[in-house]
Amino acid sequence: MTALGSARGGAAAARPGALPNERVIHVAKEGGADFTTIGDALASVPRAQAEPLFISIGPGVYFEKLRIDRPNVTLEGAGRNSTILRCDDHARGLLPSGEPMGTFNSYTLYVGAVDFKARDLSVENSAGDGRVVGQAIACYVDADRASFFRCKFAGRQDTLCLGPLPTNPLPKGLNLIHPVAIAEANDGLRPFRHYFKECGIEGDIDFIFGSAVALFEDCEILSLERGEKVNGYITAPSTLPGQAYGFVFTHCFLGGNAREESVFLGRPWRPTAKAAFIDCKLGGHIKAEGWDNWDNPANERSAEFAEFGSRGPGGAGRRVPWARALDQDEASRFTPRVILSGSDRWSPWADRGL
Repeated sequence: MTALGSARGGAAAARPGALPNERVIHVAKEGGADFTTIGDALASVPRAQAEPLFISIGPGVYFEKLRIDRPNVTLEGAGRNSTILRCDDHARGLLPSGEPMGTFNSYTLYVGAVDFKARDLSVENSAGDGRVVGQAIACYVDADRASFFRCKFAGRQDTLCLGPLPTNPLPKGLNLIHPVAIAEANDGLRPFRHYFKECGIEGDIDFIFGSAVALFEDCEILSLERGEKVNGYITAPSTLPGQAYGFVFTHCFLGGNAREESVFLGRPWRPTAKAAFIDCKLGGHIKAEGWDNWDNPANERSAEFAEFGSRGPGGAGRRVPWARALDQDEASRFTPRVILSGSDRWSPWADRGL
């Protein structure tokens, strides 16, 4: 069977939530489908063909480096413990030119076009300890209106990168081999929006970072042991100046194998960083002070880090005085519609990952 032959079949019409004119391609590791690799499935459809693309991926470990550069792509696996996208590139690896790869080329999955969805799969960077290999991104989301349902993102340092890149200043050592979004001076009112529902994210240093406005609902956030006094930082936002929201976590569980009092909730990658944890359960690995200023007291005047309704052993600490404890009225404003809808009324939470 070919991808073109399966694109208009009865399966597409029967699939719940199918979009009009949607092209459906099946990938299976052991064959018996349109393709055995996701990369070949993506390459089979010319970018000039603008219809939505749905790729169904069977169980297995797909050792691939993937770049999504066309809009309206959906990847659906057989479950996050069954369908695994994996690569092991890292910042200290070398490009074909002999130059260091750098952080932003190290991804397993790069999403660079609008209206991307992923469901029931894992994205992993298996390069290992950042003290040895440097940063190693599992998933780099670099476009507006991206949503993820029941997915897992696994790595160590810099697991999940949520673009665009900040310009105040640009990150050091950029050596990009593909286009990426870089925030313009007045982009504060037009951030990329990302939605994560019932996902798992694990790592150690700054493992959720970037400038997007991102909402994490009912997610499991796991911090990994590094054998050090400070085992890591969950978030490192670089929220753009003027942006109303940064990273928002609601009804999430923060756990992992990091020892007691060894992990910060976050630190500001850029001075106007924003992050909030609303009604989350925090394990004992969270440090009592909660937040770090990234060795710059000036960040304490501009970063906005907040909590409401934190419970569990890690929710009872005496936070740094420059972090905010939201009241009920303030916390009630952190709704999906307020955070994500925008002028186009985007509502990914209504999808429910069907």
